[in-house]
Amino acid sequence: MRTLVDDVKHRIGEVVTLYLTLDVLRDQKNLQFLLAHDATGTLQLVIDKASVAQHVQVGQLLTGSTFAATGVVVRAAQSKTSGVELQVRSVEVFSRAQPFPVTETSSVDLRFNHRVVDLKAPKWQLMLRLRSAFEFACREFALGRGFTELHTPKLMGNASESGAQVFRVSYFETQAFLAQSPQFYKQMGIASGLEGVFEIGPVFRAEESRSSRHMTEFTGLDVEFAWAFETAQVMAFEEQMLCHAFAKLGQFAAEVKALFGVDLPLEPSVKHLTLAEAKALLSAHGMRLGPAQDLPDEGESMLYKVLGSDLIFVSDYPIAKRPFYHAWNREQGITKSFDLIFRGIEITTGALREHRYDVLCQQAAEKGIELDSITHYLDNFRYGCPPHGGFGLGVERVIMRILGLANVKEAAFVPRDPERLVP
Repeated sequence: MRTLVDDVKHRIGEVVTLYLTLDVLRDQKNLQFLLAHDATGTLQLVIDKASVAQHVQVGQLLTGSTFAATGVVVRAAQSKTSGVELQVRSVEVFSRAQPFPVTETSSVDLRFNHRVVDLKAPKWQLMLRLRSAFEFACREFALGRGFTELHTPKLMGNASESGAQVFRVSYFETQAFLAQSPQFYKQMGIASGLEGVFEIGPVFRAEESRSSRHMTEFTGLDVEFAWAFETAQVMAFEEQMLCHAFAKLGQFAAEVKALFGVDLPLEPSVKHLTLAEAKALLSAHGMRLGPAQDLPDEGESMLYKVLGSDLIFVSDYPIAKRPFYHAWNREQGITKSFDLIFRGIEITTGALREHRYDVLCQQAAEKGIELDSITHYLDNFRYGCPPHGGFGLGVERVIMRILGLANVKEAAFVPRDPERLVP
C-alpha cells in the first residue's frame, strides 16, 4: 500500500512504500542519498549499497526519474525533510529521465518548446494548483447562489460576435467558426428560464497580437444572470466573486511568498469610474485620448499607477465601441457596460444586455448586421426573456497579476499564440 510523504512523520519505525520523483542524487562510495518528492512533499532517502542490490540502477538515475522505494522510516534530526528519512530496503524504477533541455533561466520560447519539463519546476506546479483553486472558488461562489454551470458549443455556424477575429474551420461540406465567446448561449440559458448560468471553458480569438497580454486560446469565466437592471448589480456580483476567490487562495500564502515573492491573501482595493472620468484623469497625467478612443493598454496601466487600486471598474462605454446586444442609453450615447482592470490589465468586459426582441433587432441593424445572419440568436428573445446582464473574465490574466508574472502565457498550462500550435 502506498504511503505519501506527508504521512511518513506519523510512521516512525514502520516499513512503508512510497512512489516518488527524483530531485537530487548524491552517490558516495558506500551510501546513496536521494531527495525525492510526491505531491505532498519532499523526503530524504538513504541507500546502503551493501544491502540494496538495485543501487546500481539508482546510480544511473537523473532528475525527474520515477520509482518506488520501500524501507523503514527513521528519525533523522539532521534531515531537512521534517526530521525524518527513509532507510531504503528495495527500489523499483518506473522510468529513467533524460537530461532536462531547459532550466528556469531559459528563454520563454525555449521553455514553452519543452513545456512538460518547464512545468516540473515547483513554481509552475504551484501556479497550476493556485489556478485550479481560483476556478474552483469562482465555481463555488456561483453554485452557492443557485447558478447552473453550462458547457456551450465551441463549433458554431455563425461567428460569435462581429465576425472579426474568428477562426474558420472546415466542417464536413461547410464552414464553422471557433467560438469567440459563449455569450449568445449564456443568454439562451437565461431566456430558457435559468436565472443564473456560468461557464469556465476555452475561448478562441484570431488576433495577430504577439504581446505579453494576448493568446489565441484562453480560458474564459463567463457569467450571466436574470433580473439585472443596473450595471452596478453586475459589477457587484463580480467583485464579490473575486473577493471570495482571492480569500480562498490564502492557503497558498507561504508557498507563493517563497516562490514568487508575492503576498497573499489578496484583499483588493476597488474604484469605480466612468470612461469619461478615466479619460479626464489620464489627461491630467499627460495621456490625452479622443472622445472616440477606447482605453489603450498603456491607459489601463497608468490608471493603476495613478489610483493604486487593485480593481478598477470603468463604465459607460460609447455605443460605437460596444456590440449590438449591450443595453444602450441613446440619450447619452453610451452603453450600460463596463470593463474591469486588475492591477493594470483588463480582465473583464461586462454589461446589461438588451432583452427586448424589437429593440435588439433595431440595434443590430444600426450596427450593420444582417438580421438573417443572427436569426438563431434573435430567436432566443421571441418568446420572452427577463432583463439580464453578465460578464466574461480571462482566467490567465487574473493568475498573471496575482503572481506578478511578466507574460500571460506563463499562466496557461500549454499556451497558444500566432506562432505556437505545439506542444
